[in-house]
Amino acid sequence: MTGTILATRTADGTGETDELERLAETAGYDVLGTVTATGPRDATYNLTPGAVTDLEARVRETGATRVVVDNDLTPGQAHNIATRLPDEVELMDRRRLVLTVFEQGAGSKVARLQVRLARLEYELPRLRAAINRDEATEITRHDEEGKPIEDHKRRIDATKQRLAQLSDPTADRLARRAKAGFDTVALVGYTNAGKTTLLRRLADELALNSDHHDDESGEPTVRDQLFETLNTTTRRATCSGRRLLLTDTVGFVSGLPHEFVAAFESTMASARHAELVLLVVDGSDPRADIERKLTVAKEQLTDADGTVLPVVNKIDRIDDSKRAEIVELFETPPVWVSATDGSLDALRVAIVDALPTAETTLTVPNSDGAMTLVSWCYDHAEVREIQYGDEIAIRVAGKPSVIEEAERKATNVELPVQ
Repeated sequence: MTGTILATRTADGTGETDELERLAETAGYDVLGTVTATGPRDATYNLTPGAVTDLEARVRETGATRVVVDNDLTPGQAHNIATRLPDEVELMDRRRLVLTVFEQGAGSKVARLQVRLARLEYELPRLRAAINRDEATEITRHDEEGKPIEDHKRRIDATKQRLAQLSDPTADRLARRAKAGFDTVALVGYTNAGKTTLLRRLADELALNSDHHDDESGEPTVRDQLFETLNTTTRRATCSGRRLLLTDTVGFVSGLPHEFVAAFESTMASARHAELVLLVVDGSDPRADIERKLTVAKEQLTDADGTVLPVVNKIDRIDDSKRAEIVELFETPPVWVSATDGSLDALRVAIVDALPTAETTLTVPNSDGAMTLVSWCYDHAEVREIQYGDEIAIRVAGKPSVIEEAERKATNVELPVQ
């Protein structure tokens, strides 16, 4: 692990660095200490001048080889801080740290290209600033044409083109799933809220996952680590007759720049276009943290197409007074669950209740075609009642598009051959 000093600036009070520390540890860095600046943003350093002096002293004292600043630094500010540090010390701001974690965790080819695109776009203004200072030698030494800005833009365009070729358009994927009768449910929320454990519990206990889907990426892992899920992981489940596709998405984190989220379009699109979004919250967090994290999540879900259902996880770690303390933070009543002990019955009911549902009664002649329709209804929807006679009456409920397809199929059922 690499010795690292963290630095943060707060307008007043004590700077909160828990999340920054966890990001650094996820990246594999050994955090040796923290320097906190209190005061307004300084145009030269972002940190206060006194904090930069303290930072320089801490680096030399500990022998740290990396500094991470929990603020977004302009290219000029990064340069000014770097000149105060020993030459061998790497300086990165929060965005660069998040990119590093993304780079380490991206597994699929699409995810790796998404990270590459985010990194290239992050580096472009810094490259411009370095050139303006005549300090672009390290960045441009491999650019034989001597046109670093143009070359960098070409790399951005080439990466976008490769992504367009590899990415499966979300609209087409959702259309295929709708035609197959699946309801799409996305699990979203702040990183480490327990989404991946919840996915595994629901999927395992609701009889999932024999079929492969185009965005399925193997068994979801569960570790106490930020950004564990960089690729979408989709699993089948069945809940009260509803055929679900549950998708785990990249965890939110406060201060995650919009362009970084946009870089993971294939991941976030699964949440934005799902028919139901489970917003998973860690109920064991302090109230202030839950409120802050809900704000982050809501910002990312402002354009969600489907219903957003809040789910408070880890209730095995909280008491009734804590529930009463945090329930007022939610605009709609949350579902209380514990993914670790499997108390998910209330969630199963809430999922079905929240999904768009249609019901119809199909009346068809009793024939071989009718038996085929009955079988299809059992496979794609919930058959609530069925009566046999000269005609067969099937009361069926489920996804609206599935009910429409059932009604279409019923009109094509022919009379039995005499």
